[in-house]
Amino acid sequence: MNPALSPRKSLWKGKEKEEVPGEYTDLEPIITYRHLLSQNLGVRDPLRVVSLCDSDAFYAACEVQRLGLQGKPVVVLQWKSLIAVSYEARKYGIARMDTLESAKKKCPDLIPVHVATYKEGAFLYWNKPH
Repeated sequence: MNPALSPRKSLWKGKEKEEVPGEYTDLEPIITYRHLLSQNLGVRDPLRVVSLCDSDAFYAACEVQRLGLQGKPVVVLQWKSLIAVSYEARKYGIARMDTLESAKKKCPDLIPVHVATYKEGAFLYWNKPH
């Protein structure tokens, strides 16, 4: 953001508005009382927090549990990418960077699970069979 267009003394601006309409930066957000009192945080709300806790093969373990596939080699797909590989599938040398075709060559009994893809505000879970 150009400091000459919008001088900032503090992140807490009360009811003041940005001087450059439509410009948004998450590194220097303008926080107003409206943000503090809001009951729903939108995508661009400066108070919205998104966190990620990653665990080894966690997504694959969740899908194995959800679908009752314990002890079977499972990979989780999103579009055409393997995003998680179960420990059982790893025994065949399958890794996240493999394609589904190469993974199936390594393990013909491999079970691919395509996960839901959401966009902001969508509530429909869909599962694409392979």
